[in-house]
Amino acid sequence: MGDRIMWARHEDTERIWLHENKEYSYRLITEAKHGAPLSFHLTTYLPFVDTLVEGDGEHDTVLFCLHGWAHHRDLSDGREWEFRPGHTMYLPRNYRYQRTVGSAGMTVAVACTPPRP
Repeated sequence: MGDRIMWARHEDTERIWLHENKEYSYRLITEAKHGAPLSFHLTTYLPFVDTLVEGDGEHDTVLFCLHGWAHHRDLSDGREWEFRPGHTMYLPRNYRYQRTVGSAGMTVAVACTPPRP
């Protein structure tokens, strides 16, 4: 782990397309760049994207909605919810849900451990 204060700006960070024309992310704080034991990203989903989302069995993740919204349906038990600004969601290592992004798109802050590259 790093032993000094570090910072990053999304303007100075490479935009990574996670799914072309659907979802991109700025990996602001990472183990590789900052020695952090977690990673922190800003991820943007384009409007009207309908996606099946599954955990990778490796990362615990927390999402915080900054802008826009999406409808989610947990495929393990059928629960449904709207994810809107100010809402936080914990995703364990294994999960499966359907996400339908609203007309404004959606931007979320993401923290996960272990850190992504």
